[in-house]
Amino acid sequence: MLFKKTVNSRLLELLKELMSYSYFKEFNLVEGTSLALQIGHRESIDIDLFGKKELEETEISEVLSSLGKVQILKKSKNILVYSVDGIKVDFVNYRYPWLRAPKIYENLRLAHMSDIGAMKLNAISGRGSKKDFIDLFFLLKEFQFSDLMEFYNKKYGDGSTFLVLKSLTYFEDADLEESPRMIINTSWEEVKSTIVSEVKQYLN
Repeated sequence: MLFKKTVNSRLLELLKELMSYSYFKEFNLVEGTSLALQIGHRESIDIDLFGKKELEETEISEVLSSLGKVQILKKSKNILVYSVDGIKVDFVNYRYPWLRAPKIYENLRLAHMSDIGAMKLNAISGRGSKKDFIDLFFLLKEFQFSDLMEFYNKKYGDGSTFLVLKSLTYFEDADLEESPRMIINTSWEEVKSTIVSEVKQYLN
């Protein structure tokens, strides 16, 4: 089941168009939009497509130009970021393993929540956004915290468990950010207290 109210109609249409192209068959939708479509907790406004494939800027740009008004925002060897009709679309040549096969809904390849959980912990270990912490809070309704840490360690063999655990209780930057528009209501204070409690239990 797709929770389609979490995204606007143009984003969903664009996502379906992108995934219909054979060039993108190795890419899965990840991050907040993938999670939102699976559990329906909040609105999400961008498309993040990760896959083990070298990025051909010319070919990708041609495809996108056929789908809408395109602007390139950032480019490097392994990351291309576009705006398509005002929707941010990221393509990443992703070197880390997928833990589970993607979930397929209406021909959309959505990264499994175990992968999303690992990726959220990795993002938080860098600089966690409020959206990352909120997504983690809802992932804790699907998995035990110890399982999420196991997913992280399996996915990121070069990662740092210490840094993840330290970052999970640092909210000063996220406190200053606006909250995403929630569909399942929850408070920021509940998000923080739940995560802190889970970390403490894990360390005991």
